Amino acid sequence: MYYKVNKMIELLNKVDNIQLVQEFIDEAKERISNGVDITFTKKANAELEDLMLEYDISVADIEYTILNLTPENYYRGIDPSGNADFNVCAFRAFIGSDNIEIYLKYGLESDGLQILVFSNHIPDFPMNQPFKN
Repeated sequence: MYYKVNKMIELLNKVDNIQLVQEFIDEAKERISNGVDITFTKKANAELEDLMLEYDISVADIEYTILNLTPENYYRGIDPSGNADFNVCAFRAFIGSDNIEIYLKYGLESDGLQILVFSNHIPDFPMNQPFKN
C-alpha cells in the first residue's frame, strides 16, 4: 500500500494555522461520527499491539483520543498545498487509564473518507506544541 503524504512541517502559531488544525480535527470527528472506521498502517498496528500489551490501550482508546484532540495537542503537520492523497497531522496526546503520553500521527484521505493512523507510540523525544499556551 503506497500513499502520497505531505511532509510534516510545523505550522507557526497564527490564527489561520490554528483554524486549519481545528478544521482537520473537526473533519476527523465528523468522519468518525458518520461511522467511518479508523485504519492502521502495518507499523501503527504493531505499535498499537505494544500499547495494548504494556498499557491495555485499545483501538477504542485511540478513537476516543482523536475525538478529544484540540489544536493545543498539535505537534506538526498539515501542508496546505493540497498535493497529497492524505492530509497528515501529528499530535501529543495522553491516552488510557494510565494517561500515558503518545505521539499520534494520522491522516485524512483527501478524496475519500478514510482515516489512516500512521503512528501511535510513546514519543522518543520531547514534543513541541506550538499552539499550547
